[in-house]
This record gives sequence, structure tokens and C-alpha cells, in this order.
Amino acid sequence: MLEELIQDPEIAKVTGGYPSPPSYDHQMDWFCAREGSACNLRYIIADKDTPQAGLGIILLSHVDWENKTAEIYIKLRKSARGKGYGEGAVNALVSFAFCQLRLKVICSHILEYNMPSRRLFEKCGFCLKEIHRSRAGQEGSCRNVYCYVLCSGDSCCRDVSGGD
Repeated sequence: MLEELIQDPEIAKVTGGYPSPPSYDHQMDWFCAREGSACNLRYIIADKDTPQAGLGIILLSHVDWENKTAEIYIKLRKSARGKGYGEGAVNALVSFAFCQLRLKVICSHILEYNMPSRRLFEKCGFCLKEIHRSRAGQEGSCRNVYCYVLCSGDSCCRDVSGGD
């Protein structure tokens, strides 16, 4: 499932992806190098009726235990999109991060044209905090990255600054 997600050209387009799909060995080396990291938590999204199939992945990364912040990212198989799995997974991980891990701020960096992800995070209560303009992308193109934020006390949402 992980290899399928990494090599899906639709996902690569909206997440930045790789210049060319990584090999299985490269992906396994990357995954194993992060095993046991307290700063990165990875979970498989599964349907309770068929959990062995795996619908996607969701991760809490760059966890800063001192400042109580983290980033959240999600990738779903094409067959699982638009069915509520993403919303359920984001809400569950956010609840876990705030209630169990005692984090205070979670953010997600989403490419400007990734409208499904932007809508998902807005639906889950995240607010657009700032726009990072003209980040270098694949094939030399430039793109804006939107930073969505959610705070445990819901006090960190303010107007978009449009900062760099």
C-alpha cells in the first residue's frame, strides 16, 4: 500500500512527490531509518471491516515536545477518497495529539492547488494561517504552500498574513 501511494502520480502532483518514483528498497531504507522516532508517528488508515487492506496513511511529524507542536499529513488510496475516511482519520489523530500527547498546535502544509486536502483540513477545523509564496516545485515550477493550523484551545486562528 505504501509503495502504491508513493508511486501514485495523482498524489505526487498534489503533494510535491519525487522527481521520479523511489524504488522499493529506497522507500524501505527511509522507513526503517525513522523507526522508533519520537518525533514522527505513522499510522495506517483502515476500514474496521477489512483492516488488512489499508486505505492510506496519516502521520504526525516534526513533533516538537518542548514547544508542543507537530505537523500532520495524510495520503489516501484513490478508492478511499471522498468517503469520510480522511476526515475520520484527521479528527482521530488530532484528538489523540491534543488529549493524549498534550500537544498545543498542529499544522499542515498544503500546496495551493490541492483543493481536496485544503477542504478536508478546513472541515476538520483547521484555519488558513499563512501562505508561503513561490516555493520551488518539480520541473522548476513555482507554487504557493498554504499553512493550516489548529490549536488545542482553538485560539491560534487569525487572518492570513500572506508571509514568506
